[in-house]
Amino acid sequence: MIEAQANLFDWFHGRVQDARAATGVGLSRDSELYLVTLLTDRARADRAEPAGQTLAEMHARASGAAPAEQVRTYREIGDRSLYAVGYFEESLSRSAVGPSYYCDMGAAAYARTDHVFKRWFANAFDGVFDELAHGFRGCVRVLQAVRRSTDDEPDIVARLHRRWLETGSEEAASRLRAHGLVLPPRSSES
Repeated sequence: MIEAQANLFDWFHGRVQDARAATGVGLSRDSELYLVTLLTDRARADRAEPAGQTLAEMHARASGAAPAEQVRTYREIGDRSLYAVGYFEESLSRSAVGPSYYCDMGAAAYARTDHVFKRWFANAFDGVFDELAHGFRGCVRVLQAVRRSTDDEPDIVARLHRRWLETGSEEAASRLRAHGLVLPPRSSES
C-alpha cells in the first residue's frame, strides 16, 4: 500500500510539473508539492469523505471555531474548491453557483488559513497558503492541465465519452468527433 501511494505521488508530481511548465504558472516548490499532495489525497479510494456540507456552511462553522478547527475547515474549503474547479469545472458551470463562486471561496479560505496560521501557530507552511490564495486561478489552470493530460492515456475515448455523457461537455464532444465518433443528440437536445 505504501508503495502504491508513493507511485501515485510520483505520478502526480510529474503531471503537476509538466502542467506548471505548460501553463507558465509560477509556483514555489512548496506550493507545487502542496498541489501534488492534494491530488494524491483526493485520488485515494480509502480517503474518508468529509460530511456533506456546502462551502457556505463550512465557512459559517469555521468562523466561530477555535483556531485549530478554523485552520482545518478553511483549508478543506480551499482544497475542495480548488479540486472542484480544477477537475470538474464543466459540471460546476451548470450548478446554481458556478466556478467563480468556488474560486472566490477557495481563495478567501486559503487567505484565512494563512492568517490563522500566522496569528496562532508557527508559520510551518511559510507562505504556501498565501501563495495559494493569491494565485488560486493559476493553481486551477495547473490542475486543469493535469486533468487534460490524463486524456492522453490509452482509454481516452472511453473517458471522454463518459465525461460527455455526464456533463454534456462541448470540449469532450469535439474531441470525440476528432477521434471519429458520431455522437447522437443528448436527451436534453432532442
